[in-house]
This record gives sequence, structure tokens and C-alpha cells, in this order.
Amino acid sequence: MNIHEVWFVIVAVLFVGYFVLEGFDFGVGMLFGVLGRTDTRRRVLLNTIGPVWDGNEVWVITAVGAMFAAFPEWYATLFAGFYLPLLAILVTLIVRVCAIEWRGKIDDPTWRRRCDIAIMLGSWVPAFGWGMLIANIVHGVAINADKQVTAGLFAMLHPYALLGGATTLLLFLLHGTVFVALKTAGEVRDDAAFQDIGLAVEILVILALGDHRADAGLRVEARDPGAARAHPLGQVALGHDLQLDLAGPVEPVEDPGVGVVGGPGEAEGDGVLQAEQAAAD
Repeated sequence: MNIHEVWFVIVAVLFVGYFVLEGFDFGVGMLFGVLGRTDTRRRVLLNTIGPVWDGNEVWVITAVGAMFAAFPEWYATLFAGFYLPLLAILVTLIVRVCAIEWRGKIDDPTWRRRCDIAIMLGSWVPAFGWGMLIANIVHGVAINADKQVTAGLFAMLHPYALLGGATTLLLFLLHGTVFVALKTAGEVRDDAAFQDIGLAVEILVILALGDHRADAGLRVEARDPGAARAHPLGQVALGHDLQLDLAGPVEPVEDPGVGVVGGPGEAEGDGVLQAEQAAAD
């Protein structure tokens, strides 16, 4: 295992930590519309994540920073190619943070209702968006020779990506109901425990559909191995699909159009001599 693979594992661990810890935050926020039938119940739900929600978001900041430091090309390809989905996730996360922080600043039912809507929006959109993003990374997206994603936004909304978004959304909902059941008592706890079984069944159905889609894709690739296919971005990071050995020596880039020394068909010494003669002239 070389240093690039070690960093790849570190980035993966950081993102997994973010989804595990922030997952129940998203789940609790999404449950505002299900379990939070009164203002008191919504306050109880918010109190369950009050001490930890902001600390859980540090994981994604660290993960993105590690990606930028270790794999700048992967970082550039990912954040440029998925600019609009990531922007939507970022904006809704900011709205969610402001709503959580400012909900209790004004003693007005209308104000709190608007903040509750913002919390739900800032939970539903990232929960679905992260799953759609990961599904596209695993499934693969079209990348040109400059390592730029050529697929548009609507091309990323294929069935496998939508299944990925639905999977993370339901997983975070299940995570949130389990967390609420552990942290509360009385009617709120009973209602949360009642939701667990239905969500578990729905997740199993979604996972079965996703597995069927993946098997269908593998069968198509097996029938036509020479067909052009998209690049999973994780392979771009490690350089496998683009035949880049990041740990090996860097080969010089030749561009005969700008008169680089040692161009095609000539020895290095001849190229130096020609450059010196051109400078003298």
C-alpha cells in the first residue's frame, strides 16, 4: 500500500464518520414533519441533537481538506463536475445551521415555524443529495482527457443515482428514529420506535433494487467490454483508469507546436543546438 492509497483510506474514513454521525442529525431534522406535531415535540427533537450537531459537521470539513491536500485533481474534478448538487447541499446546510441557532431567539410561533421548515429543508436535501452524489461516483461519470466531468446535471439524475439518494435518505431517517427512541421518553419515543420497522423494510427494498441495477450494468459491460464507459472518480484519484501512476516518475510533456527542446524525431543535443542558434539570430 503506497502513500496515495493510505490517504484514500483516510478520506474514506472521514466521510464515513461524517455520514454516521451527521446521519442521525439529518434524520432528526427530517422527522420534524412526522414526530414534531406540536412545538413542544419539535423542541424535544431539537434538544436530542443540540449538544452534538455542530461538532458532527467538522468531519466533512476535515474530509474535504484531506481530499484537497492529497488528491487535488480528484478534488478539482469532483467539485467542478458536481458544482450544482454540491452548491445545493451547501446552501441548505447553511440555512439549517442558521435555523437551529436562531429558532429560539424570537418568541414568535410564526418565526419558529419558519425555522422548523428551514431545518427540514436543510435535512432532506443533503440526505438525498449526498446519496445521489455517491451513487454517481460509484457508477461513474463521463470525464474527458482534461479530467473534467462532461456530464450535465440531468445526466446525473439516472435511476441508479436516484436510488442512491433514496437509500441514504431512508437510512438517515432510520438512524434518526433510532436516535430519538434512545434519547427521549413517552409518546415521542413510542412514535419513533413505531417508525423503525417500516423504514427498515423500505430500505431493504431500495437496496434490492439498487443491487439489481448494478447487476444489470455489469451484464451489459460483460456483453460489450470494448464499449466506452464512465470513470468512477475514486479510480481517477488513484490514477488506475486514466493510466496515471502518481507514485512513479513524471514523464516530460512534449509539444512540438511550441518548439520544446528534444521534440519528436530529434536528439536532445540537436534540440539544444537549434535553440542556441535561434537565440543568437
